[in-house]
Amino acid sequence: MANNNDYHNRNADQKNRRVHPVKKKKKFFNTPYFRIPLLIIILLIVILGIYLIVAVAKTPKLDVELLTGQKQSSVVYDNEQNSIAQLHSSENRLLVDYEDIPDTVKETFIAVEDKRFYKHFGADPIRIIKSAFNNLKAGEVVEGGSTITIQLAKNAFIEDPTAQKLSRKIQEAVLALQIEHVYTKNEILTFYLNRIYLGESSFGIRTASLTYFNKELKDLNPAEIAMLAGLPQAPSGYDPYFYPEKAKARRTIVLGVMRDNGIITQADYDKYVDTPFTFVDQVKSKQKNVQMPEIATRNKQHPYFVDYVISELQAKYGFTPEQIYSGGLKIYTTVNSKIQTKAEEAFADSKNFPANSKDGTSVQGAMTVLEPDSGAIAAMVGGREYTPMGLNRAYQSKRQPGSTAKPLVVYAPALEHGGYYPGTVFDDMPVKFNNGDGTVWAPTDYDTITSGWRGLITMREAVEDSVNVYAVKLLSSLGVENGWQFAKNNLGLSLTNNDKVLSMALGTFDISTLQMASAYGTFANNGVKAEPYSVIKVLGPDGKTLVENTPSEKRVMKETTAYLMNDLLRSVVTYGTGTKARIGNWYICGKTGTTSLDPAKFGNRSGNPDAWFAGYSPKYAGVVWMGYDQTDTSHYLYKVYGGSYPASIWKQVMTVAHEGLAVQSSISRPEGLTTVKFDSKSGLLPSSLTPSEFVKSEICAADSVPTKVSDVWVQVMVDANNPNLLAPVGSMNAVSRICLNVLDRPKDVTWPSDEAPYKAPDKYVNESGSSTSGETPPVGDSSIPQLSLSSPYYDGSSTVVQLPVSNYNTKKYTVKLYIKKPGQSYLETYVPEDGNKRTIQYRLNLFGAGAVSGTYTFWGVLMDNDSFTEGPPSNPVTLEISN
Repeated sequence: MANNNDYHNRNADQKNRRVHPVKKKKKFFNTPYFRIPLLIIILLIVILGIYLIVAVAKTPKLDVELLTGQKQSSVVYDNEQNSIAQLHSSENRLLVDYEDIPDTVKETFIAVEDKRFYKHFGADPIRIIKSAFNNLKAGEVVEGGSTITIQLAKNAFIEDPTAQKLSRKIQEAVLALQIEHVYTKNEILTFYLNRIYLGESSFGIRTASLTYFNKELKDLNPAEIAMLAGLPQAPSGYDPYFYPEKAKARRTIVLGVMRDNGIITQADYDKYVDTPFTFVDQVKSKQKNVQMPEIATRNKQHPYFVDYVISELQAKYGFTPEQIYSGGLKIYTTVNSKIQTKAEEAFADSKNFPANSKDGTSVQGAMTVLEPDSGAIAAMVGGREYTPMGLNRAYQSKRQPGSTAKPLVVYAPALEHGGYYPGTVFDDMPVKFNNGDGTVWAPTDYDTITSGWRGLITMREAVEDSVNVYAVKLLSSLGVENGWQFAKNNLGLSLTNNDKVLSMALGTFDISTLQMASAYGTFANNGVKAEPYSVIKVLGPDGKTLVENTPSEKRVMKETTAYLMNDLLRSVVTYGTGTKARIGNWYICGKTGTTSLDPAKFGNRSGNPDAWFAGYSPKYAGVVWMGYDQTDTSHYLYKVYGGSYPASIWKQVMTVAHEGLAVQSSISRPEGLTTVKFDSKSGLLPSSLTPSEFVKSEICAADSVPTKVSDVWVQVMVDANNPNLLAPVGSMNAVSRICLNVLDRPKDVTWPSDEAPYKAPDKYVNESGSSTSGETPPVGDSSIPQLSLSSPYYDGSSTVVQLPVSNYNTKKYTVKLYIKKPGQSYLETYVPEDGNKRTIQYRLNLFGAGAVSGTYTFWGVLMDNDSFTEGPPSNPVTLEISN
């Protein structure tokens, strides 16, 4: 029995085990959580390995000729693929042997560029790790891990700056290892110091020594060595010819490195830290010339343009100077040689410039011409003569633009904003603005003294005659922030926060002819801004395309805004200050600009620092600047304006530019525009009082058509025999006369000729001819109901008074107001267009900062619509205004 029980028990256990099998635990290494990441890592290693193999395989061969000198010149072509320049680096390279390089020079360059130069094998892992840590700690790239050997390899052998960065770094490292294997450290340092680019077309330490100091290496002092050793990091950025303050700051850092490494003493540091750039200053003032055996750009036509091409290749595409001058590149550019040649001829002709100053200093100038639809630079001239050390004023000099700024920071922003149109009116009369610092600014116009004030004028009139006060008032109305944002963000002007002031309307910021041409070209291109460029494409020595430019375009304003600006600026050339720029039947638009001398420095002298003309057709936009490089009491323009010499040069160049082209005498009008009849003394719709001579037509964006009726005109009762005197209240010899309702003008200011006949009299006449005053309205006809006025409501921002009136028969009667204003000895009358409404609106002042302070008294009467008989006056209501 026991055995049977054991048997049954074993069977039961086996069944239980079959029903509930025991699960085996899998090891982690056999799970997908391990295998999938492992496969990904292996795949990445394989890909990286292949990438590394390919990059190494494509590494250029070590070529001794490239280490020691030039191999191939680069060629620059114009827009018709004609050669205009050959760029040779060796012509501006003076080789020097290791033994002839002073120890101080060698030690300083090593201390600054590669402190462990004599300890590493070409690449420096310690420096790479240290720089990576410091960069991560700073959150940005603050230092690099490149060695002198790697820099030499990059400058000598790497031809394609647009290649992937990682592959280029791999190739540089491979080449550095090869160089270290073949050459000694001293040979490598010599190669490096003979090849390194140090700015101003100077290759090698000896050439740079002559360029910046006119000295041989053995004669350099510690300050001069420090400046040279600071240049490799950014040769253009630390160029003492253009950025002396940055160059001095960089030199100070290097002097500190020299001191800390025992190359100089603390006494030497203190002695040289504030050393001036004497030779640089002498070259810039043309007291001395740089004596070089050859210049880097011999056989170069259109040198100012070619200089800009070189700067674009470096700044935009990352080409090194070594690649540009020695890489055998074919550089295809946008320059139109016909236009460029004419521009150079115009700037070389002394007849196109005013006479030199008494000390012989020449008035300088610059010009940029580009195609508005693409941004292609067709011509660029940076001065009257070209020198290797010369400043390219076309893009490197930024000067105040004067009135050429108005379309960019005032008129275009206002039209784009809406609510303004070419018929918008402001009063060209004396005005004062609080600067916020306790001072007051009172802008005037360039011809106020000789021609007087213009009075109520439209935007079109202000643009044609370059009226300053109008532009400032418009910017004040629009808001300085709105004008600043539009000019900076839409038109690409390099404005700063310091430029956010009302005087910005008059061009108190700085700009180059290149920036200005690009901005004005946006109008010509119907509101689409095309970024300027000079390089079409670059081919390597093997014919491979290294760079091919894609024009960058962006709509930055409505097409209607651009059209209105074109229409306004065409008026400048047709009727205004830019008539010298007309070219046959071409549709030419333009704007003149002149800056003013600072009274604090020049007293009451008459003259100006700058004169500009900016103009364009549908085909080309061009800008001309004229002035002295340094403005002082002996060097400023006299009787030179934007519409004189600059406009004349512009016309000469642009006439040639348009030769052979089909004439365009008009441009297409976009949808969204309409033509309105308006009151040219208010900018509003004409009222029944608007004289016919001031009812004009103007083009306008559909969303900015004026909707309010003009209330700038009032009826005043004057003596029939002497309409220049007011009629006494109740006089039987009174007649109605229409006058302008402008109260904030100074009494001693002469009104313009078109407004003078509408100036209201300020004295009364009675039957005996003596003066009197009217204090209350006429008694009126008692058979007509008496009106009742309630307390007025005043809106200070618009100077509008709202007068609630009692109920009356609106079909039979119309409300007429009598107004007694502060400082007046007479009553004004006003019959509003909405005189049959329950609330009468009356604007105290249309133009200016606000209404005149004081007490205003109002009466209302009902006037019979058939007989025009007036009823008795209402109760008077008063309004106190204090500004």
